[in-house]
Amino acid sequence: MLTYLKRSLGNAWDFLKGTQAYFRDVLIMHGFILFICLPLLGSTTRFILRRGAIDYLSSDNITIIISQHPGVLLSLIAVLLTILLLVYFEFTFLLMSVYFIKKQVPVSLKQLLELTFFQLKKIRPLTFLFFLAYFLLILPISGLSFNSDLLSKVKIPAFIMDFIFANRWIVVSTFIIFYLLLAYIGIRLIFALPEIILRDRPFKQAVKESWLLTKARFFAILGQFVVIGGSILLLSTAGYLLIITLQIIVEEFLPDYSLISAVFAMSVLQGVLLFNIVMSTVGIFYIIVDFMDDEGFLPDIPKWFTPQPSNEKYSAVKNTGIILFAVFFGIGVCLYNMDYLTSAAQTRPIMVSHRGVSGNNSAQNTLAALEKTSAAYHPDYVEMDVQETKDGQFVVMHDFNLRQLTGVDKAPQDLTLKELEKLTVKENGVEEPVVSFDDYLKKADELNQKLLIEIKNSKKDSKDVITRFVTKYEKNILEKKHILQSLTYQTVSDLKKANPNFYVGYILPFNIVGPPVTPADFLTMEYSTINRNFIDSTHQDGKKVYVWTINDSDAISRMMFYGVDGIITDRMDLLNENVKITDEEITYSDKLLNFVLGVG
Repeated sequence: MLTYLKRSLGNAWDFLKGTQAYFRDVLIMHGFILFICLPLLGSTTRFILRRGAIDYLSSDNITIIISQHPGVLLSLIAVLLTILLLVYFEFTFLLMSVYFIKKQVPVSLKQLLELTFFQLKKIRPLTFLFFLAYFLLILPISGLSFNSDLLSKVKIPAFIMDFIFANRWIVVSTFIIFYLLLAYIGIRLIFALPEIILRDRPFKQAVKESWLLTKARFFAILGQFVVIGGSILLLSTAGYLLIITLQIIVEEFLPDYSLISAVFAMSVLQGVLLFNIVMSTVGIFYIIVDFMDDEGFLPDIPKWFTPQPSNEKYSAVKNTGIILFAVFFGIGVCLYNMDYLTSAAQTRPIMVSHRGVSGNNSAQNTLAALEKTSAAYHPDYVEMDVQETKDGQFVVMHDFNLRQLTGVDKAPQDLTLKELEKLTVKENGVEEPVVSFDDYLKKADELNQKLLIEIKNSKKDSKDVITRFVTKYEKNILEKKHILQSLTYQTVSDLKKANPNFYVGYILPFNIVGPPVTPADFLTMEYSTINRNFIDSTHQDGKKVYVWTINDSDAISRMMFYGVDGIITDRMDLLNENVKITDEEITYSDKLLNFVLGVG
Protein backbone atom coordinates (compact mmCIF):
# COMPACT_ATOMS: atom_id res chain seq x y z
CA MET A 1 0.00 0.00 0.00
CA LEU A 2 2.85 2.40 0.92
CA THR A 3 4.54 1.77 -2.42
CA TYR A 4 1.26 2.45 -4.19
CA LEU A 5 0.77 5.72 -2.29
CA LYS A 6 4.39 6.79 -2.96
CA ARG A 7 3.94 6.15 -6.67
CA SER A 8 0.59 7.94 -6.59
CA LEU A 9 2.13 11.04 -5.00
CA GLY A 10 4.80 11.07 -7.72
CA ASN A 11 2.12 10.77 -10.36
CA ALA A 12 0.15 13.53 -8.66
CA TRP A 13 3.13 15.89 -8.82
CA ASP A 14 3.66 15.14 -12.51
CA PHE A 15 -0.04 15.63 -13.10
CA LEU A 16 -0.15 19.02 -11.33
CA LYS A 17 2.54 20.40 -13.66
CA GLY A 18 0.04 20.38 -16.49
CA THR A 19 -3.10 21.55 -14.72
CA GLN A 20 -3.16 25.17 -15.89
CA ALA A 21 -6.02 24.30 -18.21
CA TYR A 22 -7.82 22.54 -15.39
CA PHE A 23 -7.62 25.68 -13.26
CA ARG A 24 -9.29 27.49 -16.14
CA ASP A 25 -11.97 24.82 -16.52
CA VAL A 26 -12.79 24.65 -12.78
CA LEU A 27 -12.99 28.42 -12.39
CA ILE A 28 -15.17 28.81 -15.49
CA MET A 29 -17.52 26.05 -14.37
CA HIS A 30 -17.52 27.36 -10.78
CA GLY A 31 -18.32 30.89 -11.96
CA PHE A 32 -21.02 29.66 -14.34
CA ILE A 33 -22.79 27.73 -11.57
CA LEU A 34 -22.26 30.34 -8.85
CA PHE A 35 -23.17 33.48 -10.80
CA ILE A 36 -25.59 32.18 -13.43
CA CYS A 37 -27.13 28.81 -12.54
CA LEU A 38 -27.78 29.29 -8.82
CA PRO A 39 -29.36 32.79 -9.10
CA LEU A 40 -31.44 31.60 -12.06
CA LEU A 41 -32.61 28.45 -10.24
CA GLY A 42 -33.39 30.46 -7.09
CA SER A 43 -35.39 33.03 -9.05
CA THR A 44 -37.22 30.27 -10.92
CA THR A 45 -38.17 28.52 -7.67
CA ARG A 46 -39.46 31.75 -6.14
CA PHE A 47 -41.41 32.52 -9.33
CA ILE A 48 -43.03 29.06 -9.22
CA LEU A 49 -44.05 29.55 -5.59
CA ARG A 50 -45.47 33.03 -6.30
CA ARG A 51 -47.48 31.75 -9.28
CA GLY A 52 -48.94 29.07 -7.03
CA ALA A 53 -49.70 31.65 -4.30
CA ILE A 54 -47.40 29.75 -1.94
CA ASP A 55 -45.52 32.00 0.44
CA TYR A 56 -42.93 29.57 1.69
CA LEU A 57 -41.35 26.16 1.21
CA SER A 58 -40.88 24.07 4.32
CA SER A 59 -41.59 20.65 5.81
CA ASP A 60 -45.00 21.70 7.11
CA ASN A 61 -46.48 22.56 3.68
CA ILE A 62 -45.02 19.79 1.50
CA THR A 63 -48.16 17.65 1.85
CA ILE A 64 -50.34 20.62 0.87
CA ILE A 65 -48.23 21.26 -2.24
CA ILE A 66 -48.43 17.56 -3.21
CA SER A 67 -52.20 17.31 -2.71
CA GLN A 68 -53.40 20.75 -3.78
CA HIS A 69 -50.81 22.21 -6.15
CA PRO A 70 -49.86 19.58 -8.75
CA GLY A 71 -48.58 22.23 -11.16
CA VAL A 72 -46.26 23.68 -8.54
CA LEU A 73 -45.14 20.19 -7.53
CA LEU A 74 -44.26 19.24 -11.12
CA SER A 75 -42.46 22.53 -11.63
CA LEU A 76 -40.40 22.05 -8.45
CA ILE A 77 -39.56 18.49 -9.54
CA ALA A 78 -38.44 19.93 -12.89
CA VAL A 79 -36.16 22.38 -11.03
CA LEU A 80 -34.71 19.52 -8.96
CA LEU A 81 -34.09 17.44 -12.09
CA THR A 82 -32.43 20.45 -13.70
CA ILE A 83 -30.13 20.78 -10.68
CA LEU A 84 -29.22 17.10 -10.89
CA LEU A 85 -28.63 17.40 -14.63
CA LEU A 86 -26.34 20.37 -14.03
CA VAL A 87 -24.42 18.42 -11.37
CA TYR A 88 -24.03 15.55 -13.87
CA PHE A 89 -22.88 18.07 -16.48
CA GLU A 90 -20.35 19.56 -14.03
CA PHE A 91 -19.07 16.13 -13.01
CA THR A 92 -18.69 15.01 -16.62
CA PHE A 93 -17.04 18.26 -17.71
CA LEU A 94 -14.40 18.11 -14.97
CA LEU A 95 -13.80 14.37 -15.41
CA MET A 96 -13.20 14.88 -19.14
CA SER A 97 -10.85 17.76 -18.36
CA VAL A 98 -8.70 15.63 -16.04
CA TYR A 99 -8.79 12.77 -18.56
CA PHE A 100 -7.23 14.92 -21.29
CA ILE A 101 -4.61 16.29 -18.87
CA LYS A 102 -3.66 12.74 -17.93
CA LYS A 103 -3.43 11.82 -21.61
CA GLN A 104 -1.32 14.96 -22.21
CA VAL A 105 -3.56 15.91 -25.11
CA PRO A 106 -4.53 19.59 -25.45
CA VAL A 107 -8.26 20.21 -25.58
CA SER A 108 -10.09 23.48 -26.07
CA LEU A 109 -12.94 24.70 -23.91
CA LYS A 110 -15.26 24.40 -26.91
CA GLN A 111 -14.28 20.75 -27.40
CA LEU A 112 -14.77 19.99 -23.71
CA LEU A 113 -18.26 21.44 -23.81
CA GLU A 114 -19.11 19.50 -26.97
CA LEU A 115 -17.87 16.23 -25.45
CA THR A 116 -19.82 16.90 -22.25
CA PHE A 117 -23.08 17.59 -24.11
CA PHE A 118 -22.45 14.41 -26.10
CA GLN A 119 -22.29 12.46 -22.82
CA LEU A 120 -25.58 13.99 -21.63
CA LYS A 121 -27.33 12.43 -24.63
CA LYS A 122 -26.36 8.96 -23.35
CA ILE A 123 -28.06 9.30 -19.95
CA ARG A 124 -30.55 6.51 -19.25
CA PRO A 125 -33.13 6.28 -16.42
CA LEU A 126 -31.07 3.72 -14.45
CA THR A 127 -27.94 5.85 -14.77
CA PHE A 128 -29.80 8.91 -13.57
CA LEU A 129 -31.33 7.07 -10.59
CA PHE A 130 -27.89 5.81 -9.60
CA PHE A 131 -26.53 9.31 -9.94
CA LEU A 132 -29.38 10.61 -7.76
CA ALA A 133 -28.65 8.09 -4.99
CA TYR A 134 -24.88 8.52 -5.22
CA PHE A 135 -24.72 12.31 -5.10
CA LEU A 136 -27.65 13.02 -2.79
CA LEU A 137 -27.27 10.19 -0.28
CA ILE A 138 -24.01 8.30 -0.39
CA LEU A 139 -21.48 11.10 -0.91
CA PRO A 140 -22.98 13.83 1.36
CA ILE A 141 -23.57 11.51 4.30
CA SER A 142 -20.36 9.52 3.90
CA GLY A 143 -18.18 12.63 3.77
CA LEU A 144 -16.71 11.77 0.33
CA SER A 145 -18.32 14.89 -1.02
CA PHE A 146 -17.90 16.03 -4.62
CA ASN A 147 -17.53 19.79 -4.09
CA SER A 148 -20.25 21.48 -6.10
CA ASP A 149 -22.08 24.71 -5.31
CA LEU A 150 -25.22 22.98 -6.56
CA LEU A 151 -24.92 20.44 -3.72
CA SER A 152 -23.95 22.94 -1.00
CA LYS A 153 -27.27 22.50 0.83
CA VAL A 154 -27.20 18.71 0.65
CA LYS A 155 -25.76 18.05 4.09
CA ILE A 156 -26.75 17.00 7.56
CA PRO A 157 -27.67 20.13 9.57
CA ALA A 158 -25.79 20.70 12.80
CA PHE A 159 -28.89 20.32 14.97
CA ILE A 160 -29.49 16.78 13.67
CA MET A 161 -25.86 15.83 14.35
CA ASP A 162 -26.12 17.34 17.83
CA PHE A 163 -29.27 15.33 18.47
CA ILE A 164 -27.63 12.09 17.29
CA PHE A 165 -24.53 12.46 19.45
CA ALA A 166 -26.49 13.68 22.45
CA ASN A 167 -28.47 10.46 22.59
CA ARG A 168 -27.74 6.93 23.71
CA TRP A 169 -24.70 5.06 22.54
CA ILE A 170 -26.92 2.72 20.49
CA VAL A 171 -28.10 5.67 18.34
CA VAL A 172 -24.55 7.01 18.01
CA SER A 173 -23.15 3.58 17.16
CA THR A 174 -25.87 2.96 14.56
CA PHE A 175 -25.14 6.31 12.92
CA ILE A 176 -21.38 5.68 12.83
CA ILE A 177 -21.91 2.20 11.32
CA PHE A 178 -24.29 3.68 8.73
CA TYR A 179 -21.78 6.46 8.00
CA LEU A 180 -18.91 3.99 7.49
CA LEU A 181 -21.11 1.71 5.37
CA LEU A 182 -21.99 4.56 3.01
CA ALA A 183 -18.32 5.59 2.83
CA TYR A 184 -17.45 1.99 1.92
CA ILE A 185 -20.16 1.85 -0.76
CA GLY A 186 -19.09 5.29 -2.04
CA ILE A 187 -15.54 4.07 -2.68
CA ARG A 188 -16.58 0.68 -4.08
CA LEU A 189 -18.84 2.42 -6.64
CA ILE A 190 -16.54 5.33 -7.37
CA PHE A 191 -15.68 4.09 -10.87
CA ALA A 192 -19.23 3.37 -12.02
CA LEU A 193 -19.93 6.79 -13.54
CA PRO A 194 -16.42 7.16 -15.06
CA GLU A 195 -16.89 3.73 -16.63
CA ILE A 196 -20.18 4.90 -18.16
CA ILE A 197 -18.73 8.24 -19.30
CA LEU A 198 -15.21 7.31 -20.44
CA ARG A 199 -15.72 3.71 -21.59
CA ASP A 200 -19.38 3.73 -22.69
CA ARG A 201 -20.18 0.83 -20.36
CA PRO A 202 -23.84 -0.08 -19.73
CA PHE A 203 -25.03 0.83 -16.26
CA LYS A 204 -25.11 -2.69 -14.75
CA GLN A 205 -21.72 -3.59 -16.20
CA ALA A 206 -20.18 -0.34 -14.96
CA VAL A 207 -21.43 -0.93 -11.41
CA LYS A 208 -20.19 -4.54 -11.47
CA GLU A 209 -16.76 -3.57 -12.80
CA SER A 210 -16.35 -0.79 -10.21
CA TRP A 211 -17.26 -3.19 -7.43
CA LEU A 212 -14.73 -5.77 -8.65
CA LEU A 213 -11.96 -3.27 -9.38
CA THR A 214 -12.06 -1.76 -5.90
CA LYS A 215 -12.23 -5.06 -4.02
CA ALA A 216 -8.45 -5.48 -3.70
CA ARG A 217 -7.54 -1.78 -3.77
CA PHE A 218 -10.10 -0.38 -1.32
CA PHE A 219 -7.61 0.73 1.33
CA ALA A 220 -5.18 2.06 -1.28
CA ILE A 221 -7.91 4.28 -2.75
CA LEU A 222 -9.02 5.33 0.73
CA GLY A 223 -5.39 6.16 1.54
CA GLN A 224 -5.19 8.36 -1.54
CA PHE A 225 -8.27 10.26 -0.40
CA VAL A 226 -6.78 10.76 3.06
CA VAL A 227 -3.30 11.78 1.81
CA ILE A 228 -4.45 14.10 -0.97
CA GLY A 229 -7.32 15.58 1.04
CA GLY A 230 -5.09 16.01 4.08
CA SER A 231 -2.35 17.64 2.01
CA ILE A 232 -4.77 20.16 0.49
CA LEU A 233 -6.21 20.95 3.92
CA LEU A 234 -2.74 21.31 5.43
CA LEU A 235 -1.47 23.62 2.68
CA SER A 236 -4.62 25.77 2.75
CA THR A 237 -4.61 26.03 6.55
CA ALA A 238 -0.91 26.91 6.59
CA GLY A 239 -1.56 29.58 3.95
CA TYR A 240 -4.46 31.08 5.93
CA LEU A 241 -2.47 31.12 9.20
CA LEU A 242 0.64 32.63 7.59
CA ILE A 243 -1.28 35.45 5.92
CA ILE A 244 -3.29 36.33 9.05
CA THR A 245 -0.14 36.13 11.23
CA LEU A 246 1.66 38.56 8.91
CA GLN A 247 -1.33 40.91 9.13
CA ILE A 248 -1.20 40.76 12.96
CA ILE A 249 2.53 41.68 12.81
CA VAL A 250 1.80 44.67 10.54
CA GLU A 251 -0.98 45.86 12.88
CA GLU A 252 1.39 45.58 15.85
CA PHE A 253 4.48 47.27 14.39
CA LEU A 254 3.23 49.25 11.36
CA PRO A 255 -0.34 50.30 12.26
CA ASP A 256 -0.40 53.10 9.65
CA TYR A 257 -0.17 50.48 6.89
CA SER A 258 -2.62 47.99 8.43
CA LEU A 259 -5.51 48.75 6.04
CA ILE A 260 -3.35 48.54 2.90
CA SER A 261 -1.79 45.29 4.07
CA ALA A 262 -5.23 43.93 5.04
CA VAL A 263 -6.58 44.60 1.52
CA PHE A 264 -3.57 42.82 0.04
CA ALA A 265 -3.85 39.99 2.59
CA MET A 266 -7.54 39.46 1.84
CA SER A 267 -6.77 39.29 -1.90
CA VAL A 268 -4.13 36.63 -1.22
CA LEU A 269 -6.59 34.76 1.04
CA GLN A 270 -9.08 34.73 -1.84
CA GLY A 271 -6.33 33.29 -4.02
CA VAL A 272 -5.71 30.53 -1.46
CA LEU A 273 -9.46 29.92 -1.36
CA LEU A 274 -9.54 29.52 -5.15
CA PHE A 275 -6.59 27.13 -4.90
CA ASN A 276 -8.52 25.13 -2.28
CA ILE A 277 -11.63 24.99 -4.51
CA VAL A 278 -9.65 23.83 -7.52
CA MET A 279 -7.47 21.29 -5.76
CA SER A 280 -10.24 19.77 -3.64
CA THR A 281 -12.29 19.39 -6.80
CA VAL A 282 -9.46 17.90 -8.81
CA GLY A 283 -8.68 15.39 -6.03
CA ILE A 284 -11.57 12.99 -6.64
CA PHE A 285 -11.11 13.09 -10.42
CA TYR A 286 -7.37 12.64 -10.23
CA ILE A 287 -7.71 9.56 -7.99
CA ILE A 288 -10.22 8.04 -10.42
CA VAL A 289 -8.23 8.71 -13.57
CA ASP A 290 -4.87 7.77 -12.02
CA PHE A 291 -6.23 4.44 -10.79
CA MET A 292 -7.80 3.66 -14.15
CA ASP A 293 -4.49 4.46 -15.83
CA ASP A 294 -2.45 2.33 -13.40
CA GLU A 295 -4.78 -0.61 -13.93
CA GLY A 296 -4.57 -0.23 -17.70
CA PHE A 297 -8.21 0.37 -18.45
CA LEU A 298 -8.17 4.11 -19.02
CA PRO A 299 -9.44 4.32 -22.60
CA ASP A 300 -7.41 5.81 -25.42
CA ILE A 301 -8.35 9.10 -27.00
CA PRO A 302 -11.21 8.39 -29.47
CA LYS A 303 -10.03 8.21 -33.06
CA TRP A 304 -12.66 10.70 -34.12
CA PHE A 305 -11.26 13.32 -31.71
CA THR A 306 -8.99 15.83 -33.41
CA PRO A 307 -6.90 18.20 -31.28
CA GLN A 308 -7.33 21.76 -32.46
CA PRO A 309 -4.07 23.39 -33.59
CA SER A 310 -3.22 26.58 -31.74
CA ASN A 311 -3.97 29.80 -33.60
CA GLU A 312 -1.17 32.25 -32.79
CA LYS A 313 -3.23 35.28 -33.82
CA TYR A 314 -6.18 34.10 -31.75
CA SER A 315 -3.87 33.24 -28.84
CA ALA A 316 -2.42 36.74 -28.81
CA VAL A 317 -5.89 38.29 -28.73
CA LYS A 318 -6.97 35.82 -26.04
CA ASN A 319 -3.91 36.53 -23.89
CA THR A 320 -4.46 40.28 -24.20
CA GLY A 321 -8.10 39.81 -23.18
CA ILE A 322 -7.08 37.68 -20.22
CA ILE A 323 -4.56 40.29 -19.03
CA LEU A 324 -7.11 43.13 -19.33
CA PHE A 325 -9.73 41.03 -17.54
CA ALA A 326 -7.25 40.16 -14.79
CA VAL A 327 -6.36 43.85 -14.29
CA PHE A 328 -9.97 45.03 -14.08
CA PHE A 329 -10.95 42.00 -11.97
CA GLY A 330 -8.06 42.67 -9.60
CA ILE A 331 -9.09 46.31 -9.20
CA GLY A 332 -12.68 45.22 -8.54
CA VAL A 333 -11.54 42.67 -5.95
CA CYS A 334 -9.37 45.23 -4.15
CA LEU A 335 -12.22 47.76 -4.06
CA TYR A 336 -14.57 45.06 -2.70
CA ASN A 337 -12.00 44.06 -0.08
CA MET A 338 -11.50 47.69 0.93
CA ASP A 339 -15.25 48.13 1.43
CA TYR A 340 -15.53 44.83 3.28
CA LEU A 341 -12.71 45.63 5.68
CA THR A 342 -13.84 49.17 6.44
CA SER A 343 -17.57 48.47 6.80
CA ALA A 344 -17.86 44.94 8.18
CA ALA A 345 -18.43 45.04 11.91
CA GLN A 346 -19.76 42.83 14.63
CA THR A 347 -23.19 43.59 15.97
CA ARG A 348 -24.51 43.06 19.46
CA PRO A 349 -27.16 40.36 19.12
CA ILE A 350 -30.15 39.62 21.31
CA MET A 351 -28.89 36.95 23.72
CA VAL A 352 -31.20 33.97 24.21
CA SER A 353 -30.76 30.99 26.53
CA HIS A 354 -31.87 27.79 24.77
CA ARG A 355 -34.56 26.00 26.86
CA GLY A 356 -33.39 28.03 29.87
CA VAL A 357 -30.26 25.90 30.30
CA SER A 358 -26.66 27.11 30.24
CA GLY A 359 -23.70 24.79 30.59
CA ASN A 360 -25.85 21.89 31.84
CA ASN A 361 -26.75 23.88 34.96
CA SER A 362 -30.14 22.15 35.30
CA ALA A 363 -32.86 20.30 33.42
CA GLN A 364 -34.35 21.98 30.34
CA ASN A 365 -37.64 23.89 30.51
CA THR A 366 -37.82 23.77 34.31
CA LEU A 367 -38.17 26.47 36.95
CA ALA A 368 -34.78 25.60 38.41
CA ALA A 369 -33.05 26.18 35.05
CA LEU A 370 -34.94 29.43 34.55
CA GLU A 371 -33.92 30.77 37.96
CA LYS A 372 -30.25 29.71 37.73
CA THR A 373 -29.69 30.95 34.18
CA SER A 374 -31.52 34.23 34.69
CA ALA A 375 -29.60 35.02 37.91
CA ALA A 376 -26.16 33.98 36.64
CA TYR A 377 -26.15 35.17 33.01
CA HIS A 378 -28.97 37.72 32.59
CA PRO A 379 -30.02 36.69 29.08
CA ASP A 380 -32.21 39.06 27.10
CA TYR A 381 -34.64 36.18 26.64
CA VAL A 382 -35.04 32.62 27.83
CA GLU A 383 -36.28 30.37 25.03
CA MET A 384 -38.78 27.73 26.12
CA ASP A 385 -41.37 25.39 24.59
CA VAL A 386 -45.11 25.21 25.11
CA GLN A 387 -47.46 22.36 24.16
CA GLU A 388 -51.18 21.76 24.69
CA THR A 389 -52.27 19.07 27.15
CA LYS A 390 -55.13 16.57 26.94
CA ASP A 391 -57.43 18.87 28.95
CA GLY A 392 -56.65 21.98 26.90
CA GLN A 393 -54.06 23.47 29.26
CA PHE A 394 -50.45 24.36 28.45
CA VAL A 395 -47.30 22.64 29.65
CA VAL A 396 -43.63 23.58 29.23
CA MET A 397 -42.10 20.73 27.25
CA HIS A 398 -39.96 20.44 24.13
CA ASP A 399 -40.23 16.77 23.12
CA PHE A 400 -43.31 15.34 21.43
CA ASN A 401 -42.68 12.12 23.36
CA LEU A 402 -42.00 12.20 27.09
CA ARG A 403 -39.96 9.00 27.22
CA GLN A 404 -36.45 10.42 26.95
CA LEU A 405 -36.92 13.13 29.59
CA THR A 406 -39.45 11.55 31.97
CA GLY A 407 -39.41 7.82 31.19
CA VAL A 408 -43.13 7.88 30.20
CA ASP A 409 -43.75 6.71 26.63
CA LYS A 410 -46.57 9.13 25.86
CA ALA A 411 -47.10 12.49 24.17
CA PRO A 412 -47.93 15.59 26.28
CA GLN A 413 -51.30 15.67 24.48
CA ASP A 414 -52.10 12.23 25.92
CA LEU A 415 -52.01 13.43 29.55
CA THR A 416 -53.82 16.10 31.55
CA LEU A 417 -51.86 18.93 33.09
CA LYS A 418 -52.23 17.43 36.58
CA GLU A 419 -50.88 14.11 35.32
CA LEU A 420 -47.96 15.87 33.67
CA GLU A 421 -47.10 17.87 36.80
CA LYS A 422 -46.62 14.59 38.69
CA LEU A 423 -43.77 13.68 36.31
CA THR A 424 -40.15 14.76 36.70
CA VAL A 425 -37.57 15.69 34.06
CA LYS A 426 -34.25 13.87 34.46
CA GLU A 427 -31.35 15.61 32.73
CA ASN A 428 -27.78 16.77 33.41
CA GLY A 429 -27.66 14.81 36.66
CA VAL A 430 -30.67 16.55 38.21
CA GLU A 431 -34.37 15.80 38.55
CA GLU A 432 -36.94 18.58 38.36
CA PRO A 433 -40.75 18.57 38.11
CA VAL A 434 -42.58 19.19 34.85
CA VAL A 435 -44.05 22.69 35.01
CA SER A 436 -47.18 24.30 33.63
CA PHE A 437 -46.84 27.31 31.38
CA ASP A 438 -48.83 29.35 33.91
CA ASP A 439 -46.28 28.68 36.66
CA TYR A 440 -43.34 29.20 34.32
CA LEU A 441 -44.73 32.52 33.14
CA LYS A 442 -45.40 33.63 36.72
CA LYS A 443 -41.81 32.81 37.75
CA ALA A 444 -40.40 34.65 34.72
CA ASP A 445 -42.43 37.73 35.64
CA GLU A 446 -41.14 37.54 39.22
CA LEU A 447 -37.58 37.43 37.91
CA ASN A 448 -38.30 40.18 35.40
CA GLN A 449 -37.06 37.74 32.77
CA LYS A 450 -38.42 38.06 29.24
CA LEU A 451 -39.28 34.85 27.37
CA LEU A 452 -39.01 33.62 23.80
CA ILE A 453 -42.04 31.33 23.75
CA GLU A 454 -42.02 28.61 21.11
CA ILE A 455 -45.47 27.18 20.45
CA LYS A 456 -45.05 23.58 19.38
CA ASN A 457 -47.93 22.18 17.37
CA SER A 458 -49.15 18.60 17.19
CA LYS A 459 -51.79 16.81 15.13
CA LYS A 460 -53.54 16.14 18.44
CA ASP A 461 -53.98 19.85 19.19
CA SER A 462 -57.49 21.22 19.47
CA LYS A 463 -58.69 23.36 16.56
CA ASP A 464 -58.94 26.51 18.67
CA VAL A 465 -55.61 26.07 20.49
CA ILE A 466 -54.14 29.38 19.25
CA THR A 467 -57.33 31.29 19.98
CA ARG A 468 -57.40 30.01 23.57
CA PHE A 469 -53.68 30.66 24.01
CA VAL A 470 -54.06 34.25 22.85
CA THR A 471 -57.17 34.85 24.96
CA LYS A 472 -55.44 33.58 28.10
CA TYR A 473 -51.96 35.07 27.73
CA GLU A 474 -52.24 38.04 25.36
CA LYS A 475 -52.24 40.73 28.06
CA ASN A 476 -49.24 39.30 29.92
CA ILE A 477 -47.18 38.74 26.77
CA LEU A 478 -47.64 42.31 25.58
CA GLU A 479 -47.13 43.93 29.00
CA LYS A 480 -43.97 41.95 29.82
CA LYS A 481 -42.67 42.16 26.23
CA HIS A 482 -42.35 38.42 25.75
CA ILE A 483 -41.95 37.27 22.14
CA LEU A 484 -43.23 34.22 20.27
CA GLN A 485 -42.10 31.79 17.59
CA SER A 486 -43.20 28.58 15.89
CA LEU A 487 -42.08 26.00 13.35
CA THR A 488 -45.61 26.03 11.91
CA TYR A 489 -46.29 28.75 9.34
CA GLN A 490 -50.04 28.78 10.06
CA THR A 491 -49.44 29.33 13.77
CA VAL A 492 -47.24 32.34 12.97
CA SER A 493 -49.97 33.76 10.72
CA ASP A 494 -52.71 33.10 13.30
CA LEU A 495 -50.74 34.86 16.05
CA LYS A 496 -50.12 37.96 13.92
CA LYS A 497 -53.76 37.97 12.83
CA ALA A 498 -54.96 37.66 16.45
CA ASN A 499 -52.84 40.62 17.50
CA PRO A 500 -50.49 42.47 15.12
CA ASN A 501 -48.62 43.81 18.14
CA PHE A 502 -47.27 40.33 18.94
CA TYR A 503 -43.59 40.03 18.04
CA VAL A 504 -43.49 36.67 16.25
CA GLY A 505 -40.77 34.56 14.64
CA TYR A 506 -40.94 31.77 12.07
CA ILE A 507 -38.45 28.92 12.58
CA LEU A 508 -36.73 27.55 9.47
CA PRO A 509 -34.52 24.47 9.93
CA PHE A 510 -33.19 24.81 6.37
CA ASN A 511 -32.26 27.67 4.07
CA ILE A 512 -33.67 26.38 0.78
CA VAL A 513 -34.71 29.27 -1.48
CA GLY A 514 -34.04 32.32 0.65
CA PRO A 515 -36.33 34.23 3.03
CA PRO A 516 -40.01 33.22 2.75
CA VAL A 517 -42.94 35.61 2.38
CA THR A 518 -44.31 35.65 5.91
CA PRO A 519 -46.07 38.01 8.35
CA ALA A 520 -43.40 37.07 10.93
CA ASP A 521 -41.25 39.81 12.44
CA PHE A 522 -38.14 37.67 12.52
CA LEU A 523 -36.82 34.36 11.18
CA THR A 524 -35.08 31.81 13.38
CA MET A 525 -32.55 29.82 11.34
CA GLU A 526 -30.45 26.74 11.99
CA TYR A 527 -27.01 28.34 11.93
CA SER A 528 -25.11 25.79 9.81
CA THR A 529 -27.29 26.55 6.74
CA ILE A 530 -27.18 30.34 6.99
CA ASN A 531 -25.01 32.77 5.04
CA ARG A 532 -24.53 36.50 4.73
CA ASN A 533 -26.71 36.75 1.62
CA PHE A 534 -29.68 35.26 3.46
CA ILE A 535 -29.23 37.72 6.34
CA ASP A 536 -28.94 40.70 3.99
CA SER A 537 -32.04 39.61 2.03
CA THR A 538 -34.03 39.16 5.25
CA HIS A 539 -32.98 42.59 6.51
CA GLN A 540 -34.05 44.11 3.19
CA ASP A 541 -37.47 42.57 3.80
CA GLY A 542 -37.59 44.47 7.11
CA LYS A 543 -37.21 41.37 9.28
CA LYS A 544 -34.68 40.24 11.88
CA VAL A 545 -32.65 37.02 11.89
CA TYR A 546 -32.08 34.79 14.93
CA VAL A 547 -29.86 31.70 14.79
CA TRP A 548 -29.85 28.47 16.83
CA THR A 549 -28.17 26.64 18.55
CA ILE A 550 -24.62 28.03 18.68
CA ASN A 551 -22.31 26.68 21.37
CA ASP A 552 -18.76 27.62 20.38
CA SER A 553 -16.93 30.95 20.30
CA ASP A 554 -15.86 30.83 16.64
CA ALA A 555 -19.42 30.30 15.41
CA ILE A 556 -20.75 32.99 17.77
CA SER A 557 -18.16 35.48 16.53
CA ARG A 558 -18.89 34.60 12.90
CA MET A 559 -22.65 35.01 13.32
CA MET A 560 -22.12 38.38 15.03
CA PHE A 561 -19.86 39.35 12.16
CA TYR A 562 -22.54 38.36 9.66
CA GLY A 563 -24.92 40.73 11.42
CA VAL A 564 -27.47 38.35 12.97
CA ASP A 565 -29.93 39.99 15.32
CA GLY A 566 -30.26 37.21 17.89
CA ILE A 567 -28.28 34.16 19.03
CA ILE A 568 -29.83 31.18 20.81
CA THR A 569 -27.30 29.17 22.79
CA ASP A 570 -26.76 26.52 25.46
CA ARG A 571 -23.61 28.40 26.54
CA MET A 572 -24.59 31.81 27.84
CA ASP A 573 -21.11 32.18 29.38
CA LEU A 574 -19.47 32.01 25.93
CA LEU A 575 -22.05 34.32 24.39
CA ASN A 576 -21.57 36.91 27.15
CA GLU A 577 -17.78 36.79 26.67
CA ASN A 578 -18.04 37.34 22.91
CA VAL A 579 -20.53 40.17 23.23
CA LYS A 580 -18.05 42.06 25.44
CA ILE A 581 -15.85 42.59 22.35
CA THR A 582 -16.80 45.99 20.99
CA ASP A 583 -16.59 47.14 17.41
CA GLU A 584 -13.59 49.35 18.23
CA GLU A 585 -11.66 46.34 19.47
CA ILE A 586 -12.08 44.36 16.27
CA THR A 587 -8.92 44.41 14.18
CA TYR A 588 -8.46 43.84 10.45
CA SER A 589 -6.92 40.47 11.25
CA ASP A 590 -10.10 39.54 13.17
CA LYS A 591 -12.13 40.44 10.09
CA LEU A 592 -9.83 38.35 7.87
CA LEU A 593 -10.22 35.40 10.23
CA ASN A 594 -14.02 35.73 10.14
CA PHE A 595 -13.83 35.86 6.34
CA VAL A 596 -11.87 32.59 6.27
CA LEU A 597 -14.14 30.85 8.77
CA GLY A 598 -17.30 32.00 7.01
CA VAL A 599 -16.29 31.53 3.40
CA GLY A 600 -13.29 29.29 3.37
